[in-house]
Amino acid sequence: MKRIEKIVTIGSGNVATHLAIALKGAGKEILQIYSRTSENAKSLADKTGAEFTNDPMEVRDDADIYIIAVSDDALPVVAGNIDFKNNFVVHTSGSAPMDILKVSSENYGVFYPLQTFSKTRNVDFSEIPVCIEANTFVNGERLKNLAISLSGDVRFVDSEKRKVLHLAAVFASNFPNFMYSVAQMITEDNSLDFNILKPLILETAMKVQDMRPTAAQTGPAIRGDEKIMKMHIEMLEKYPEFQKLYEVLSEMIGRESGKTTG
Repeated sequence: MKRIEKIVTIGSGNVATHLAIALKGAGKEILQIYSRTSENAKSLADKTGAEFTNDPMEVRDDADIYIIAVSDDALPVVAGNIDFKNNFVVHTSGSAPMDILKVSSENYGVFYPLQTFSKTRNVDFSEIPVCIEANTFVNGERLKNLAISLSGDVRFVDSEKRKVLHLAAVFASNFPNFMYSVAQMITEDNSLDFNILKPLILETAMKVQDMRPTAAQTGPAIRGDEKIMKMHIEMLEKYPEFQKLYEVLSEMIGRESGKTTG
């Protein structure tokens, strides 16, 4: 079974950047970075010692694997524009099915790191769960060996289960982050420092490492404290959308806890 050593990365965004750098650090050879934007391709190529191109016709054909790390909207276009010559091709999407790559090669799969990525923030890949899937047993084993070189948590997850994980991840990461932006707006609009909330944010995240989220829930909604909730809603008068958000979430938390609200 041929091990994966030579890699071409398709894309230069957040996931592509972290993945290419991590694979380079794991001793893999990043042969080439392809991106529609030449400047972005060059930037990531400089960090990984790779070639770069923005021309799909110039993508190399001698890699052990081609990792497509682009948006879900761009995925079918990119996959259809490059001739992979039946080499091993994977995508990194949480929601796109594996079979979307069927038209690209006879050897395909998914390499999905379950984490939020920003180019300006370093992450420890050894602690990131990597969900993999492949169209054959051999490709699955090759992909597992590649994933193990990066992460201590590698799992075979099929396309349907991966979609569920991605949905759960939106609730666990994207929505709370939006709540942080609401909290930041409220504090800064009232001449308060958002940083004062950071220990609270951290402790809330740490508690669910040891407790079920339902057991960790605190606040006026779970207590059924109508007086405090009414006061908060009145304080949000100049943010009508946030008033609705507060009311809906409080009602749901109250129902979950068996207490009525609103």
